[in-house]
Amino acid sequence: MCLGLTSVILQRKSNKFKKSRLVLAAICCGGIDTASLLMFIVSRTGEGFICRVLIAVAGLLLGARIAYGKQRVISGSVLLLGMTALLAGFLQLLPVKNIGLICLVGTLLLPFLLSRILQLFRTKQTQQFLYEAKLCQGAEEKRLSAFMDTGNRLRLPGSAMPVVLVDRTCLTEWIKMAERTMPQKLVFLPYKGVGGKGFLHGVRLHCTVIAEDGRQMSGEVAAVAAEHSLFVGCEYQMILQPEIFAMECVKNTREGEQYVI
Repeated sequence: MCLGLTSVILQRKSNKFKKSRLVLAAICCGGIDTASLLMFIVSRTGEGFICRVLIAVAGLLLGARIAYGKQRVISGSVLLLGMTALLAGFLQLLPVKNIGLICLVGTLLLPFLLSRILQLFRTKQTQQFLYEAKLCQGAEEKRLSAFMDTGNRLRLPGSAMPVVLVDRTCLTEWIKMAERTMPQKLVFLPYKGVGGKGFLHGVRLHCTVIAEDGRQMSGEVAAVAAEHSLFVGCEYQMILQPEIFAMECVKNTREGEQYVI
């Protein structure tokens, strides 16, 4: 629990700590704590006390090194010590005998609680960037909540047409329909990122975005199907880009259609 709570304090978007490293650190720290406890049972002298202090310091440093990496050994150790002291003090104040059972239940609930807390912060951070959007294919339309990603600059190759990412569960039927009736509307975008490389499969659709002031921007976009896991726990099903507000430049045009695979 202490390692998990400390990781939340140290966590950054660019460097998320792996759960496997936290588990390994917990096992190592648990082994060191067990050795310290056995030493306490065997010896009650001053030398044993000093030795136990040294073992505790070594456990903090080793746990922080395994869980948070070489660059965060000192800061991780200090925070881990403080978190352990706070948790121990809190448990001492509880007028309950079954502290071990409380620790067990808390450990089992910790991943669920952390995911809910992170989801709450994520929701508050993204609400100001949400827009109402409408995708149309012929007579069919879908209204989606869309998130504005200012770092997204994807364009259809050979065209000024902006690319938007849509939850694949919302696009699967339309992509299959385009494969049968309008193959010229299909798009395949090559990509390469930290997660690997491949092709994004999508379809050209008419999109309307409604801004906060009521302004409507309409035009044709290349909507590609993104993994459903990208949108789990989010309030949006679509990821936009700033260029979406300049869609009038490609409205009612067939620009770039000759580049479609």
